[in-house]
Amino acid sequence: MERIRTINEAVQMIRKEDPESRISAYMIRQLAYNEKIRSIKSGSKVMIDFDSLLAFLQSKEYYLPMEQIKLV
Repeated sequence: MERIRTINEAVQMIRKEDPESRISAYMIRQLAYNEKIRSIKSGSKVMIDFDSLLAFLQSKEYYLPMEQIKLV
């Protein structure tokens, strides 16, 4: 099961592991909008697949398709 998180939750999780991390909510949002990581958009809310974010940051392959999911 994927770990789906809001952008702010993802930033908090990364900073919990690495307090000096420079990863920002803006950066994660841009990765989602540019389809570099998997995300789900529901209205104006964007939730991301945390595992795909970690894979992207570690420059690893991620086995799920990198497509944006939009809920109406």
